[in-house]
Order: sequence, then structure tokens, then C-alpha cells
Amino acid sequence: MKRSVFVFFALLALVPSALAAQPSRALSFVGQIVAIHYQHPGIAVRISPKRVLEVTVTPNTSIQRAGGFATLASLRLGDRVEVLAARSGKMLVAQSISAH
Repeated sequence: MKRSVFVFFALLALVPSALAAQPSRALSFVGQIVAIHYQHPGIAVRISPKRVLEVTVTPNTSIQRAGGFATLASLRLGDRVEVLAARSGKMLVAQSISAH
């Protein structure tokens, strides 16, 4: 019994280091919408004068505007947005988009 408790706590102690070893796949950024794609749902966000990020929007993406829930169709070119996205291969997939 003592041995199994010891093994349990020893494994539990390894969990934080195992989690820390995983590279972060989340990316948070702020920018301005410069394109909206409806056929392959997504947006292009200018985050600096020379850099635009393409972000895929899925049915699981939470979109908010003025504190309420919104849709991709309610976003407008020029909107300032805060985006939380996850990397999926070479793509960025939006988890949440907040428009201002």
C-alpha cells in the first residue's frame, strides 16, 4: 500500500514537467481585419504594417462584438480584433475573436 501511494505521488510530481515540455501552440494577437473569407471561413488580420495573419474560423470559434455573441457575417473590414488561435499544422485556427 505504501509503495503504491509513493508511486502515485512520484508520477504526480512528473506531470508539471511533462506539461512544461509541451510547446505552446496558442497564439494571442491584436490587429485589424483586412479580409473576410466566407467560402473557406476565415479572416486576415494585419498585426503590423508588413505582417498579415490568415486565421481559420470554425463552428467552435467564439466570436464576440460589443460584449455579445456574434457571427463571422457580423465582422467588418477595418474592425479591430483580439484573436486567440491555436496552431494546427501550418494553419491558425481561431478559438475566440473579440471585435471592437
